[in-house]
Amino acid sequence: MIKLGPLVTVTLVALGLALLAACGGSDDSQINSDLVSQVSSVSPGNTSFPEPSPTPKAAADGLKSALVPATTIPTLADPTPAVEATPVPGLQAQVAATPSTGQAPFEVRFTNLSVNADGFRWDFGDGATAATDSANQYAYHEYTKAGVYEVILVATTSGDPQATSMATVVVDVQPGPLHHVDVQPLAITLGVGEQHEFRVSALDRFENLIEGLTITLRSDSMVGKIDNQGRFRAGTQAGVYESAVVVEVVQGSTTKTATADITIQPGPLDKVIVSPNRVNLNIGQTHQFHAEAVDIHGNSLANARLTWQVDAEAGSISQKGLLTTGTKAGTFDFGVTAAILSEEASVTIIVNPDPPAALAVRSVVVEAGETVALQALVVDQYDNQIYGALVSWTVHDINAGLIAPTGLFTAGQVARTFESALRAQVDSVGLTSTVDVTIVPGPLDRVVIAPEHVKIGKEKAQQFLGVAVDQFGNAIPGVEFVWDQVASIGETGADGWFVAGSQAGVYKQAVKGTATQGDIVRWGVAGVTIEPDRIAFISGQNENQRDIYVMNRDGSNVQRVTTGANPQAFSWSPDGKRIVSDLAFFGQRHIVAANDDGTWEILLTEAGVNTDPIWSPDGQKIAYSSTDGGYWDIYVMDVDGGNPTRITNHPARDVNPAWSPDSSKLAFASDRDGNLEIYVADLTTKRITRLTNRPGSDSHPSWSPRSGEIVFQSDQDGDYEIYRMNADGTEVVKLTSNRIDDLTPWWSPDGQRITYASGAEAKDLEIYTMSRDGDDVTRLTHNQHVDLYPRWAPRKDGVEVNLGSALILDASSLMDVEGQPLESTAGKAVVRIETRDGSGSGFIIDPAGLILSQNHLIKEVGAVTVYLNDGTSYVGSVVGRDLLRDLAVIRIEAGGLPWLKLGDVTLAPVGSKIWMAGYPAAGAELLLTQGLISAFQFDPGRNIRWVQTEGPVATWNSGGPLLDSHGQVIGLVNSKSFDVSIRGAGFAISANTIGLYLERLKAGEVITK
Repeated sequence: MIKLGPLVTVTLVALGLALLAACGGSDDSQINSDLVSQVSSVSPGNTSFPEPSPTPKAAADGLKSALVPATTIPTLADPTPAVEATPVPGLQAQVAATPSTGQAPFEVRFTNLSVNADGFRWDFGDGATAATDSANQYAYHEYTKAGVYEVILVATTSGDPQATSMATVVVDVQPGPLHHVDVQPLAITLGVGEQHEFRVSALDRFENLIEGLTITLRSDSMVGKIDNQGRFRAGTQAGVYESAVVVEVVQGSTTKTATADITIQPGPLDKVIVSPNRVNLNIGQTHQFHAEAVDIHGNSLANARLTWQVDAEAGSISQKGLLTTGTKAGTFDFGVTAAILSEEASVTIIVNPDPPAALAVRSVVVEAGETVALQALVVDQYDNQIYGALVSWTVHDINAGLIAPTGLFTAGQVARTFESALRAQVDSVGLTSTVDVTIVPGPLDRVVIAPEHVKIGKEKAQQFLGVAVDQFGNAIPGVEFVWDQVASIGETGADGWFVAGSQAGVYKQAVKGTATQGDIVRWGVAGVTIEPDRIAFISGQNENQRDIYVMNRDGSNVQRVTTGANPQAFSWSPDGKRIVSDLAFFGQRHIVAANDDGTWEILLTEAGVNTDPIWSPDGQKIAYSSTDGGYWDIYVMDVDGGNPTRITNHPARDVNPAWSPDSSKLAFASDRDGNLEIYVADLTTKRITRLTNRPGSDSHPSWSPRSGEIVFQSDQDGDYEIYRMNADGTEVVKLTSNRIDDLTPWWSPDGQRITYASGAEAKDLEIYTMSRDGDDVTRLTHNQHVDLYPRWAPRKDGVEVNLGSALILDASSLMDVEGQPLESTAGKAVVRIETRDGSGSGFIIDPAGLILSQNHLIKEVGAVTVYLNDGTSYVGSVVGRDLLRDLAVIRIEAGGLPWLKLGDVTLAPVGSKIWMAGYPAAGAELLLTQGLISAFQFDPGRNIRWVQTEGPVATWNSGGPLLDSHGQVIGLVNSKSFDVSIRGAGFAISANTIGLYLERLKAGEVITK
């Protein structure tokens, strides 16, 4: 701003200046003092100045104000360029500034002291200009910008030529009082940890920089750190921070502040964070997840585009992170995953199951006597297991063990499977489930050998089996045995096969079997009796009552076999274990089979007069003489007495049958041609051939087992002597020549000797042996009674065994269980069997239609009718038969049938309750007869372990099951076999014995040994 004073003032000033000049100098303070009068303002003229520089011209240091001597300069034309001016005498531009130093806003009064000029141009140094036409005017100008300004006054004269003079004065403008503070930059974006230097300015209100003030800078530690020089280092927490940097400037009592905003951007991607990192949800529940990508300091990368993935079993998720759980309960450690680039983060999802919907308990397999904690499987409607459900336990079969309500179970002592033995219940919802308990044997405790003791002939073989058992007597499967001999009486193989030597005797510890289970080693021994070669004969030693006796081949150790049945003839079974004879009772003479000690008799014939029984060498048939057809003829029947077949059919007397070694022919005596002669019947061609044709009677043929020769007795010389001939009747040789009868010759098993009865040395008949040529005669018996009909015994074979044959003493047994509904369970598998000859019972052993019954029910029929428990009937066919043990397997074409398992009779001790099931008559309901086990018996001749029960067995029970209180079969009821020494008892073939032969029966075999 420029102000102009009144003209008179200018004149006075000019006069003053002239006087000062005349005196030779001037004084600023004096001038300023003189120029203090104020006059009214005069508007400036229209004189134009060239555009000044925007930056004030700096004066010399220390210059405040001055009168500048005039200097002639060329005339400046506007807008024409400056030209050289002509100096004008006495023209002098002079100017003074009052005051010359001050703070903005600073108003300066300029005094024009020029002489001899009529035009003036002003340049105030800050870009402002003015023009005046009189030296008698003040010029006022206000400065707001601090600095040192050079003020130029150009004085001009009018006329031609035009003259100019220039004068300058320096004005020093200081900044005004502190008005505000400026921070640069006001806002900045930095990366984490990045540095920047802030510029701070203290300014007056005209933006003049004020130097030398105290400046303090500070920042929030979260944002970063700054020093008083403005050097700033960003922190690690990204974000937008307003007024993050605060600047404080103090000037005296005045304090001014300023701030700067800072934006800290995240660093590079370091990882992904998902929240929450673990959730607990229910099936079908939704949950919103949040995820962010962050740098190493945890700062979120705002523009990161994340993708969502979910474990398919856990549910489904949207790309915005909204999870919906599926139907699968459980803990999913990587249930939900958020990812960007190569970084990802996962969330653990726990999906809770729905309420209990089902209860299941896995079958329990536990060692005998062991205690285990049982767990029930509780699941929801989606089969998810529910943990922590409260389950209570009860036991249904005490033999399975004992259980606490919490599920702590102590197994019983008997190894077997107990069906539905335990019951579990979820109390909150009433769900129940039953579970089978399978008790397996514990560690090896001892060894049992089967058979425990066996009687066999010289050089005969016996298979021994070892059974490893635990402390409770349970058999342990899969344990290997090492075999050796305790006594040197034969040879024992690595597989347990023993072959007897030739030294007869009783050896209580003969064979040793050693079992190893881990570090446990146990062994057991078995006894062997090696029998001497034996000969049986008929004798009247018991008060002239004829019976069968057995003695050693040297005549020693005579043992009575039968009692009072007056046998006339007999023979041995080819295995040397049984004797078949003709016994007289009930007014008839019948064929009866029994063991070689007379026990366990079986009646084989029921009609006619029957005698001369002889067992075929192959063990499958028995030939005999019978009057069943009205005449004495030769018959052949099965070893069980079934299917009797008439071989000869002649009015004459056909007797004394004898088998050929291959069991294909029968030699016999017949008087069809007058005298008794020897004939041969070929069982294949049905052809009968006469072998002898001599005077007198020829009878009692015996076929050599080795050479095929035949010995016989003949009285062609007046008394009976022994003769030998070829099987075709040629080369007849007389072997004996005595004045008394030599009768009933019989070959030794090796075909080298012949035994016979003779009165050569006594008034009565005694038993002798001789060589096949009639020499080397040895007398065997010495008594005062008739001894005749000697029969050399085959050396006794061993017995068949399996693991069920082992007799485990002191084994734990099952306790009776009351309340078992056997009629509705086991009873459904009992059937009624009808044939043309009668009826009996049986039971289903396979759901595909296999039925077990007794052979004697079906021995002479081709088809049977089977009635099931529900009344339906089927035609049954015979699959396999055991003629010796009276067993049969029948098949019906049906499936899905109820069936019974064979149990283990050793688990039912003497005194146990048993039930016999059967049908008393056609159309009758199933009848269960309760009883007790009174004893166990062993039949060595047929290798049967019998279950003996109190009271006799009804015929309609025959073939039916003998059940324990658990509904398992422990035997098959038998009404046909009996031991003459046991009266008033019933018998059942044990399940263990049945198991020894059952697979062979299923395979269709007809077993005769």
